[in-house]
Amino acid sequence: MTTQDTSTADALPQAGQAVETPDATPQRRPGRTARGVTISTAMSLVVRVVGIGIGMVTTSLLARTLAPAGYGALSLALTLVTAAAQTADLGIAVTAAARIAREDQASAGRTLSTGLAIRTTAALIAAAGLIGAALAGAFGGSSSVVAVTAIATPLSAAAVLTAGSTARFRPEVASVLALVQGALWFGAVLLIHTTKGSLLFLAWSFVAVTTLQTAIGLVLNRKVVPLGRPSLREVRGIFSVSWPLAVSSFAFTAYYRLDSLILFKARGATELGFYAAGYKFVDVAQIVPTILVAPLLPLAATSLAMDEGRRRTILSLATRMAAVVGVGVAGMLISLAPQLISIIYGAEFKPAVRPLVLLAIAYVGIPVGYVGSTILSALGKAKPIALVTVTVAGGSLIAQAWASVRWGATGAAAVTAVTQLAIGATYCVLATRAMRTRLPVAALLSSIFVMCVVVLPASVVNLPWIVEAVAVAVLMGGGLLLFRVITLADLRRVLARRAVS
Repeated sequence: MTTQDTSTADALPQAGQAVETPDATPQRRPGRTARGVTISTAMSLVVRVVGIGIGMVTTSLLARTLAPAGYGALSLALTLVTAAAQTADLGIAVTAAARIAREDQASAGRTLSTGLAIRTTAALIAAAGLIGAALAGAFGGSSSVVAVTAIATPLSAAAVLTAGSTARFRPEVASVLALVQGALWFGAVLLIHTTKGSLLFLAWSFVAVTTLQTAIGLVLNRKVVPLGRPSLREVRGIFSVSWPLAVSSFAFTAYYRLDSLILFKARGATELGFYAAGYKFVDVAQIVPTILVAPLLPLAATSLAMDEGRRRTILSLATRMAAVVGVGVAGMLISLAPQLISIIYGAEFKPAVRPLVLLAIAYVGIPVGYVGSTILSALGKAKPIALVTVTVAGGSLIAQAWASVRWGATGAAAVTAVTQLAIGATYCVLATRAMRTRLPVAALLSSIFVMCVVVLPASVVNLPWIVEAVAVAVLMGGGLLLFRVITLADLRRVLARRAVS
């Protein structure tokens, strides 16, 4: 589930001109060095961190303006719009990104414009369905807000343009767009907060912000991969690969977005407000793994042409960095959960502390899941993704329906934790097989051990939150170095002047 207060899009990867041969020789222009990619990634991270700061201030204003019930109603609307946009993706962004990673500039432009045309069409259909359901009163008192925010759904199709910047090792483009949207959304929320505007006016503001962000995205992305003319032949090529990812997107939406709707129907807007408050931290933290997998996509797309040693190095570095991000963020959220809820949301949201702790545990599986799904998609292994996602979605929805009624936000968070950990572990195992190499199991287990050793005492010690945050960061960092989850050799690799594409 995601409230999407500061960002709208998501994307991943698939194949080149000859889909059946993912190890074909790339035909792209000369690429960037490892140092260049690292610098771009670091710049993206800095921009995203600034965006996170803006987003959390925005969230605090929203919570204090709307109270738990109003915040829950807005969260439901934004979640449904995000779900509709992700469903409309049909695996197009994933497929286009990996194809572009192997193509020259002219072919890349044709692929990108074809993907944009497909996704726009699907998004229009999804928006019509969501608006129709809202007008029929399917979402109770939140129906009018859902109907207005759904108008922005077709604009989400522009997110497919980030496939070009991802394939060209330009993660900073997506980061700048996220920052722009975050700043615009903050301005809209501040206006509502100071003028005591209505929830419906806030929904219209969301539509305006999305429109502006889309226009800016079109300008920025065309400098990386200019759009060409859509091609019917490209449509067939894309769909021949993306259909399992389309199935996955439906299942993903079911277990990752509809938990909000289930909880809303079971326990009402206030309980959903507590769940959304806890999930906001996890949702924002997903920015980090999206940056992590941006350079991984084009590397994975051509990895089968590499020797086994380099494939093992790429997989090891990616999964270990994912584990570091997962346990680092989770450890900090668990240790500081009461303080974070109090500072950002206020005393009214105190029941959100326990859901936040459980959702922090869920976060451990999210970065490794990103890595696994990116590798599988880049190598044309979409069918296993679909099988796993559909299977997990079925079990997760059944569990959510039961747990939400009995335990409300806490039950929903517990189901999410189990779901994300299972997804992350399964994707990593499948990705290892797809790359025909080995997974650094000892390092991954060591990272979890370090988190447990540091977090358990930190969660019971009562220290000022700044002191506790520094102590947790230092102890976890030292533990990860001690157990060689991260090493100096990793630093030398990512700063090398060797070309990566």
